[in-house]
Amino acid sequence: MPSAPLATAWSRVAAERARLADCRIVDLLAADPQRVARYSFDVAGLHADLSKHRLDEPARAALLALADAAELPRWRSALFAGEAINNSEGRPALHTALRDPDPAPIVVNGQDVKPTVAAMHRQIADIAEAVRAGSRTGATGQRFTRVVNLGIGGSYWGPALVLEALHGCATPDIEVDFISSVDPTPLQRLLARCDPARTLFLVSSKSFGTTETLYNYQAARTFMQAQLGDGADRHFIAITANPDKARGLGFADDAIVTFPDWVGGRYSVWSAIGLPAAIGIGAARFRELLDGAAAMDRHFQEAPAERNLPLLLGLLDVWYASFWGFGSRALLPYDQALRLLPTYVQQLAMESGGKGVDRDGQPVGYPTCPVVWGGNGNDGEHTFYQLLHQGPATIPTEFLVCTQDDAGLPGHRRRLVAQCLAQAEALLTGVEVPGNPHARCPGNRPSTTFLLPALTPPILGALLACHEHRTFTSAMVWRINPFDQFGVELGKRLASRIEQELGGASPHGAHDASTSTLLAACRLRLGG
Repeated sequence: MPSAPLATAWSRVAAERARLADCRIVDLLAADPQRVARYSFDVAGLHADLSKHRLDEPARAALLALADAAELPRWRSALFAGEAINNSEGRPALHTALRDPDPAPIVVNGQDVKPTVAAMHRQIADIAEAVRAGSRTGATGQRFTRVVNLGIGGSYWGPALVLEALHGCATPDIEVDFISSVDPTPLQRLLARCDPARTLFLVSSKSFGTTETLYNYQAARTFMQAQLGDGADRHFIAITANPDKARGLGFADDAIVTFPDWVGGRYSVWSAIGLPAAIGIGAARFRELLDGAAAMDRHFQEAPAERNLPLLLGLLDVWYASFWGFGSRALLPYDQALRLLPTYVQQLAMESGGKGVDRDGQPVGYPTCPVVWGGNGNDGEHTFYQLLHQGPATIPTEFLVCTQDDAGLPGHRRRLVAQCLAQAEALLTGVEVPGNPHARCPGNRPSTTFLLPALTPPILGALLACHEHRTFTSAMVWRINPFDQFGVELGKRLASRIEQELGGASPHGAHDASTSTLLAACRLRLGG
């Protein structure tokens, strides 16, 4: 149960929320000439403006006091020290150790994890550079020109986002594809256009028991064996925390890249799961990605609370979801290269924070994680921004835009930045149109704006780590465990049973009336 100090701190924040019920952000800006400076941050290459929020100094102080009452500093120290803060599974969540350049040991179960991490990164670099240089070849001795990552969830979104965002750093000699869903169509299309002799498959699964990944692996292996015979083995690498399972499926030791089981899937891009990205951008650039994340780690650990960017972002998430009742937040990158960021953060935030019980297993009595959604900001202006501006729900919004020079297309970048800043201003100020209520925009919609000088590996690493730490912050204040995901597993267990029933291998089990009817209809169509 929440402690008395935490309950008191919660009540104090609720009182600040009531006090600000009718406040307008434009009035807060007008009343404080130093507000923008006070609520702006420059961290690890990121510039963030938090001044357009329904927040003033007393409210911010109350939120910071709430973080202290929730013992955030203690939990943060436990995170970085490798304590078993994933209490439901009895293990640490040490993704920060994957990018920590400090040689000081981190001891888990009596052993320093740093040598294991260093060995993993050497293996990532060796394989990545061997594939890029053409010294690791396929059955016919030809260099690989296509790498296909078979993985879903955290084994997909992180590497895919990194490669998309850093396409300017990627080698043009190797095309990297991602197959995630068990839907047969994407894999069929890819196999139809690939050159088997020049294609390398990375089979990415922490448990090496992920159904979608194993289905796709077996299909790809059957295809490759038909084309290359026994030489097909040279075209597959397993990436897993369960090497014994990979060996059982026929992978040799030199075709298995491992990572520790304390790496959560949605936090795993920094591990061997990042191998497809390392192949695409090179080992040195991949190291720069890790360095950018490490810079954000140091900021999160060392910056004073009132100047700590991910901490304040996490408190804003609590502020709006739990005290204002805002049920979603939008993430709107104004760069096509960041188009996968909303989905990446969606998994990170909602799989971590989508919990209805606290770390002690007791029901929480307040809203926790909001729905995270979004997309390319410029495209969104012509699709869903109407809802942001005039819908009855207030949706806190985050804008991201790069401010580097135009890439050979004069004026485009200037216009893109102008539209990003204009949308944030429009959400803030709104507009009154006397006599025409249909044109009225109420304004007073909170937003954050991130300015990125460029999309480089260190800046991208810092951005992703910032989202990790804001997610951790909000979870600690909500008293939930952000490192398990039992809700994800329930549907998978039911799917295995229904799959057998669809194939006729077992009689229909006991289902609700709707599922039973749908199962019978699908079985008829599938020929089961």
